[in-house]
Amino acid sequence: MPRYGCFKIRTTCSSCGSSLPINGPYTRFSCTACFEDISIPQDRIADFLNDFEEEYEGFAEGQGSGGTLMCGSGTYKYSHWRLPPRCSSCKTPFTIPEVQGKSILKCSKCSADYHYYSAPDWLRGKVPSVRFIITQQPPPGENGVFGVEIDENSAKPIVMSCPQCAGALSISALSDRIMECGYCNSEVYVPDAVWARLHPVKKTEEWFVCFEGKNKIQLQAERRAVDLKDEKEVLTKWRLTNMPKKAGLKIKSFLRIFWIFLAIVVVSSVILALSGKNEKDIANLYSQYGPFLVIPLSILIPLWFVFKSVFSSRIGKGRGCKQALAQLAEKHDWKHESAEYKSTQGYIDTKYRGRDIEINPGDEYAMEVEINDSPFYLKTEPPGYPHDGVQRFTTGDSVFDNLFPFRYATPELAERIEKSPDEAAVVLAPIYWFLERWQSKLGRLKIDWTEASVHLAPGHVEVMDSGNRYLLPQDMEPLLEDMIVLAAGIDAIASGREPELP
Repeated sequence: MPRYGCFKIRTTCSSCGSSLPINGPYTRFSCTACFEDISIPQDRIADFLNDFEEEYEGFAEGQGSGGTLMCGSGTYKYSHWRLPPRCSSCKTPFTIPEVQGKSILKCSKCSADYHYYSAPDWLRGKVPSVRFIITQQPPPGENGVFGVEIDENSAKPIVMSCPQCAGALSISALSDRIMECGYCNSEVYVPDAVWARLHPVKKTEEWFVCFEGKNKIQLQAERRAVDLKDEKEVLTKWRLTNMPKKAGLKIKSFLRIFWIFLAIVVVSSVILALSGKNEKDIANLYSQYGPFLVIPLSILIPLWFVFKSVFSSRIGKGRGCKQALAQLAEKHDWKHESAEYKSTQGYIDTKYRGRDIEINPGDEYAMEVEINDSPFYLKTEPPGYPHDGVQRFTTGDSVFDNLFPFRYATPELAERIEKSPDEAAVVLAPIYWFLERWQSKLGRLKIDWTEASVHLAPGHVEVMDSGNRYLLPQDMEPLLEDMIVLAAGIDAIASGREPELP
């Protein structure tokens, strides 16, 4: 069942500030005031249509809404209504052709002409439910730009006198705003009234869109349901593969403690056996000295783990990590936060090369670097929480897919990734580059819409997960530099540019 929407949208010229009507799903215009070519982002036009589709069921026939949208590409005044196509002048409904294609719809009452044509491919890609468009303004030419429309009467020159010599000046639509008098060679400024007659200001007009089938929100919901089912299966396999490894680490730790305790008991028993004359003497010795052996051990072993946790920044690799962090902070004149506390390694929270960064080796992710607007959501360890604007993809590269049980990208990039391995290599180039350098040491890696976060092994987790995390000193600065390159590469992919990789 077709759904219809009526739209009125206008913005301002970024060059002269004049009103610029958007009288159709067009992205390039020529300002009638300053003649500058103005570009409107495709996503902005598509968002107006998708927003209407989302609100459609809440509107009764003839109802709608509007407002002002301020964003990076400009300020937009917009209105949309749930209305079938009609003549904007006399409100007479149009008879919609059965066959889609370019044609002229003529109002049966006032004979006004409207242009009827199929939605362009770029718009169908961003608004899946759009079918055809009806506008008063004709579609753009081959270059996609609308020229300045000239009044029919402007074909006839307008004659005015030169202010300097009173000579007759013949002014047409092709004349410059400042023209030269052919008699006295003076420069004459064409008055506003004459210029407006030759170049009429374009008004904001209604245009109509036909929608049919499932809208973007519904399609995303269906895709998300499929993704969740796939996630559940992958998550189960991931846990079966990885949980035994983590459990194995804990079992080994407990076994190590058990064997130490057992060795102490055996050695003690041998000593007691050698010092006793008979079994009764040995039993007496156990009852006499046993508590002094068991009780201290049961206290000292937990105390060892507490000591290791509290003083992790003052012993072993934790100490080296804290020193490296202090040296890095001193080198770049950064503040080494919380360095005065003996029980922590401290952290760095600052800006580097125009990006927010945080280096906190004791945290779940040792290093975080800001990304402007990532088109990816990738995570090496579940659970993951991708937003609704991305969809799950598969590269066909088993190593990559197994590394990231959670793999999401914007629909456009997800389709490119799944198109071919070569295309996937282009889209994921910054991530492949980073993995080539660090995968052998990788502990955790997450890329979401705001930042890239990483922690290396073995410092990303200690045995029994006691929280004694660290970075090896030799890895800290190279990892930071590569994280900056990774973030810049992802930003380039997001904006359609080729990333600059070393």
